[in-house]
Parts: sequence; structure tokens; C-alpha cells
Amino acid sequence: MIEQLKSEGISINNSCKILSINRSNYYRNKKEKPDILNVSSRGTKENEDYLEIIKQIRTDHHFWGYRRIRAYIKYRLKANISNNRVYRIMKDNDLMVKTKKYKAKRKPETAKPKPGKPNHWWGTDMTKFYVNSVGWLYLVIVLDWYTKKVVGYKLNLRSKTEDWLDALNMAVEINCPLGAREYSLNLMSDNGSQPTSAKYEKETALLEINHITTSYSNPKGNADTERFMRTFKEETIYPNDFDSFEEAKQAVDDFIAFYNQKYPHSALGYLSPVDFENLNNLKYVA
Repeated sequence: MIEQLKSEGISINNSCKILSINRSNYYRNKKEKPDILNVSSRGTKENEDYLEIIKQIRTDHHFWGYRRIRAYIKYRLKANISNNRVYRIMKDNDLMVKTKKYKAKRKPETAKPKPGKPNHWWGTDMTKFYVNSVGWLYLVIVLDWYTKKVVGYKLNLRSKTEDWLDALNMAVEINCPLGAREYSLNLMSDNGSQPTSAKYEKETALLEINHITTSYSNPKGNADTERFMRTFKEETIYPNDFDSFEEAKQAVDDFIAFYNQKYPHSALGYLSPVDFENLNNLKYVA
């Protein structure tokens, strides 16, 4: 009613007198009650914009949950959005990741070593995937458990000790400028034939790397490295088909570069490994 009188040229002060309304209460109520329609419309439009962004991210990254998507939007797209908002948008539009819950009973396990700095604990592992007209390809990686960064890798048509050593030597050359001996470096691997071969053991001994293999009763011993392999397959192998070794190698190179530089890692507060290194000035710490 006051707005109507105001439109007819009557001041708010006189309008309040005509309607027997306390002027202070009028201003107080006006401040506390914003235009709900405009706020709602603005919020709806923003949600529609965010929905399109989230759909695009989910198209490229099928297994990302709402926390990782929110981190990517915040740190890469520079948009300040809350976890709750992303969760609501994804839930309302059936974009949540479908997960299975397993209840496994295990015996107590030996605690996994905890790295205290970069180049303290590395893990190495191998996975394979099939490429049309080529056959099986084998990827060996070396992962820094502290920064979660892939520090070395090798893709080949075989899985021989030389390939495991190529990945290890790449990691040492790039990330240990002072030489592996200066870092008191530990390396965890499984009990496969390649990392337990005499040639591999001799090379790690020459580099003065403390090579340890997981025990048979401790499946989580190399869990960080194995988790990377799962992420790699979810992001690169499952959504794609490759027709040549060159095409597969390019995809591997691109994903590892993306993973190191841009992948929001939950253990790093949803920073990428490189961002985590830079934020904490960790590169080449001895």
C-alpha cells in the first residue's frame, strides 16, 4: 500500500501517517525483507549456469564426486561456490556418482608408511589395457606419496624389468637433482617378477634407494599408487577406445600432465600435486 501511495507522489512519511504505521518499523521491515522474487530468479539463473558447467565436467570426468567438481570450479574456473550448492544441483539433476558399498571383514593390517616430505616415499606399480589392432599395453608409474605427483612413467608393448627401471630413472633424473642418495628415498612395490628381479634390486641398490615390497597380508601397502591406477583407468581408459599405440601414448601423456597440474586431489585439500608443491615450496626438498 505504501508503494502505491508513493507512486502517487505521497511521501513515505505522510503515507505512514495516513496508514497509521510506525515509520521506523516500515524501514526495518523493508531492510529485513528483500525482494524474494528477484533473489529467487537470480539464484535460479545461477544454478542453471552452474548446472551446464557441472554437466560438462561430468562428461569429461565420469567418476568425479561433488567435492572434486566444486574444487575444480573454485580453483580452475575461479567461481566461489559451496559444496552444498554443488551437491544440491547434482542431486536434483541425477548427476551424483553411483557407488557400491562393500562391507569387508579383514584382519588387522600393518600400518602403511607415512611420508614426511617429497622424495621420502615413492610407490611404483604397473597396469595394462587393451588397444585395438595393437594388443595389450603396459603402463608403469612412480608416484610420490607426499605430493601425489607422478614423477616417472613408461608405456610399452611389454612389461619387462627395463620398463620399470626406465620409469624409476625418469623419476630420479627429474625429481632428485642432488642424486637419489641425498634424499634417503624409500620405494614401495608389489612382489611382481620385475621389481623383485636381480637387475631391479641391483639398480635400486646402486642408487641407494631403500626398496621395500608389500607383504602378502597387507593389501594397502601400496594403496596410493594403486589408487592412481584406478583413477587413470576411470578417466582415460574406460571412456575411450584407442586404435594405435601412438594414440594411446598421447592420451597417457595428456592425462598424467593433467593429473599433475590440474587434478583436484582430496588428500591435498583439493589442490593439484603441482599447486600443492608450489604453495608449500616443496620442489626438490632434500
